[in-house]
Amino acid sequence: MIRKEEKLIARGLSPPGPLLMLKKKLGEIELNGYLRVIVSTSEAADEIISYFREISAEYELDRVGDDYHLIIDLDSCEDV
Repeated sequence: MIRKEEKLIARGLSPPGPLLMLKKKLGEIELNGYLRVIVSTSEAADEIISYFREISAEYELDRVGDDYHLIIDLDSCEDV
């Protein structure tokens, strides 16, 4: 079975912009499948990683060109 992947593009935004967008998105979608968050700074990536750890989410970080792709397993989220 193929799991769906939602996408949140937050390129060019400084913290806390991407994190605020992420929290809003998590409130709007079903927590199953994956969510790919795309940011353009290491600071934004670090802030989102800290949040993923807070909610005990499993995630993966990939570098694609100049962007950071953070892929969260929505099934693993707690306290969202």
